[in-house]
Amino acid sequence: MKVCNNCRFWSEMCAQALDGGPIEAMCLCVNGPRHGQFTRATGTCERWASNHLGQWDDPPDYGETVRAEYAAEEKG
Repeated sequence: MKVCNNCRFWSEMCAQALDGGPIEAMCLCVNGPRHGQFTRATGTCERWASNHLGQWDDPPDYGETVRAEYAAEEKG
């Protein structure tokens, strides 16, 4: 299912759960409709992208390795 919590741009490094509510994480998709906003795990949008290689900002290098792997994969 294409929802925010399995999108590569959903940043658990920058997340919140206000008043014990559901976790919301920052959307890092520069061209996405929710860029820079906190979104719920169940949210969706047309810019969803699989996180099969990891998140856009994963430790230990804040996503540098992962972003390079996604770029190489997209080039074919």
